[in-house]
Amino acid sequence: MLVAVFAACSGGEELPAPSTATEGLSTGVEKSDVGSQPSQTSPATPTETTSTQPTPAATEKVPLAPVFSVATVDGETVWLEDLVGTVPVYVLFVPSTDNELDRDQLSVIQTRHDVFVELEAKVVVVVADLPTNVIDMRDELGLEFALIADPLYVVASDWQVFDLDGEGKVSPASFVFDAFGNLIARLVATVPEDRPTVDEVLFTIEESINSAAA
Repeated sequence: MLVAVFAACSGGEELPAPSTATEGLSTGVEKSDVGSQPSQTSPATPTETTSTQPTPAATEKVPLAPVFSVATVDGETVWLEDLVGTVPVYVLFVPSTDNELDRDQLSVIQTRHDVFVELEAKVVVVVADLPTNVIDMRDELGLEFALIADPLYVVASDWQVFDLDGEGKVSPASFVFDAFGNLIARLVATVPEDRPTVDEVLFTIEESINSAAA
């Protein structure tokens, strides 16, 4: 099984991918069968920032992440418990609809959306803003993936990416699940610039698919 953790990045610098299936960056993510979790009721494990020094991660157990059943701004319900364990899933949290870093991140994902589709991977973005603002951003940027408005931070709180610094804000965060429901990569940012590139996310998904096929 591929085990990876995104390390913090700065200024758009690309990060090296894990070199083996049993070696990740510190605070490694281990197998996590989230499909059996009840919706929005299970506590998340506090996330940690990662260092850039590789350490063995195969024996480090990460408790289950919470799941959710929430309507998107398009009126379609995302049943995460049904998605996870059937296809690769990229769950992304962004703090706002007007911040340049947030908008740029989503715009870049949109430019590679066809690759996610080819990999049969589902992108689910949770935005800490009002539905009307999320709809406006969707239309302005031409976003085609699932967008969930979370103005009251319900989903963000369940996943413990809200108010980590005591300022009442959502931290940018990425969680990648493989097609078997394993949490294979994560990054919860300590500063707004700490985000994985779309290429890192796609690489992690592709490696999990290749490992399953081997």
